[in-house]
Amino acid sequence: MKIIVCLDDQNGMMFNHRRQSQDRMVKEDILHLPLPIVMNAYSYKMFEKEAFAKTIIVNDDLPVLKEACYQFIEDLDVKPYEDQITEIIVYSWNRNYPSDLKWTIDLSDKQWQKISETEFQGSSHDCITKKVYIRNEALTHGV
Repeated sequence: MKIIVCLDDQNGMMFNHRRQSQDRMVKEDILHLPLPIVMNAYSYKMFEKEAFAKTIIVNDDLPVLKEACYQFIEDLDVKPYEDQITEIIVYSWNRNYPSDLKWTIDLSDKQWQKISETEFQGSSHDCITKKVYIRNEALTHGV
């Protein structure tokens, strides 16, 4: 399972049942991923007018426990499914916002390995950081 998430500097995801931010450049980056993207109807409202929106699969029963897609998660704690996650893409706003839903997976844990980090200018944020993590299989399988 591959997860995409947007976080502030304190791992905030949502505030008062709303996304903290939406950035056009982040949406474009997400829509250029090589696999289909699954998201719930709430998240799809942010993407529905984009040219590539037809490649999005809307499913309100997230997460989908399979490998062949990315899942954009805004309003769900996926910690209970962590052992099934193989990749996590994190977009950071590099700001602190109020939040009432936090990301709870510890990406500094040895089972996660950061394989890339890039920064780009967003449409609503001067600097957005994209980090890609993969499960450290050697540690997961005890090799």
